[in-house]
Amino acid sequence: DVPDGIPEWDASGTARPDERVLISHNRSELKRVMSNYVGIVRSDLRLERAQRRTRLLYEETEDFYRRSTVSSGLCELRNMIAVAYLIVKSARMRRESRGLHYTLDHPEPREAERRPTLA
Repeated sequence: DVPDGIPEWDASGTARPDERVLISHNRSELKRVMSNYVGIVRSDLRLERAQRRTRLLYEETEDFYRRSTVSSGLCELRNMIAVAYLIVKSARMRRESRGLHYTLDHPEPREAERRPTLA
């Protein structure tokens, strides 16, 4: 039973379920951005582009989220974008190559940077 005072769900004005292609496209694009720009070999330019693309994907997805019915795919995409943002932010903060990741603009490890990066 639904307690008194809780309004019925009103899905008017939300996107149709057949707009799932938008979720699929943004998910694929996010994967490409992360693979191509934030992979093992990085550069300041690639990370800057990844940050811009991730921001645009965030804005598009949030707009779609506000105007559509909630789905597990949409929630998953929002979470993926949040994680991508944190990875890119952390990578841009680290001005060195360390471990598996090689940064073209900062090829040498720096002892002063030998610590966890908190984004």
